[in-house]
Amino acid sequence: MAYIFDTAHQTYIALAPHHTFGRLANSVDTQINKPYISKLHAAIEWSGKEWRIKNLGLNGTWVNDVKLSANESVTLNLNDELHFAELADPAFKISDLSAPADMLWPLDTPAGVTPQPIYLSRYHLLPDAITPELAVYFDEQSQQWQLETLTADQEHHTHPVEDGGLVQLGSQHWQLMRAQVYGPTEVHAFPMHQLSDMEFIFNLSLDEESTQLELVHGQQKVDLAVRNHHYLLAQLARHRVADAARGLDSKSRGWIYTDRLASELGLDTTHMNIHIFRLRKQIADSLPTILGQQHLLERRGGKIRFGCEKFKIYKGEALTVESPLATTE
Repeated sequence: MAYIFDTAHQTYIALAPHHTFGRLANSVDTQINKPYISKLHAAIEWSGKEWRIKNLGLNGTWVNDVKLSANESVTLNLNDELHFAELADPAFKISDLSAPADMLWPLDTPAGVTPQPIYLSRYHLLPDAITPELAVYFDEQSQQWQLETLTADQEHHTHPVEDGGLVQLGSQHWQLMRAQVYGPTEVHAFPMHQLSDMEFIFNLSLDEESTQLELVHGQQKVDLAVRNHHYLLAQLARHRVADAARGLDSKSRGWIYTDRLASELGLDTTHMNIHIFRLRKQIADSLPTILGQQHLLERRGGKIRFGCEKFKIYKGEALTVESPLATTE
């Protein structure tokens, strides 16, 4: 996402894909409250290949001391200086011309310091993947960014974040900025629709020290390799099967209190939640177009469960656990 530098206030301004400047506060992206500025004075817009500025005001717009005529549009270049209506006014300087991208824009950057925005992947861990405290992820079904936070009582809370919405991490504040630029539909090599279509195949070592996970649908397979967080999912799968054997219905199977699960895994709750974050990120990165990722792990009332119903668990070469809906080989 591109941004410009306001030399008058020593602040950086992130550019929306169609970013307007003018005097009318509620109608423009950046207000310039001066009497000689038009209500809608100029617009900077991403064309799909480059950023361009268009003069819309009566008193002119300058790019590097060259005045644009009415409705004239020109390509912007790095370090260009923009003046609106008065060439003598402090300039706006083009500091970055990256293509639009969904990002978190830092709101607490000191004056004059170059901002460090966070460009969002489909599942982003904050402050980092080593010690995550919250996650921002894109829900394909709702086409919205969701914020998942962990509170002191260990309950997860998930809610949508709208364009322009705020995200707080400790004492830091960020604003979600969406690119809202849509190109041709991508052709993916793994065109799945719902996560529930997948069968989860767990391969545990005999001592259960390592767990490899594969996701299978028909002849298609995604190998997620060996990861510590796969064992957490296998343990939740075991609880689903145990509840099925007890005769519980599908909606009631597999629920377990988070503190009990942490005890079974030999982890404290914080480290267990880190495993959960990393697991969800790996699934999101490996299957970026699949729907229903929010059901991978479900939560209610301090409990958690594995939300999918097709799985098998192998220990060594022996099949030890099989869900009622698992496919036959």
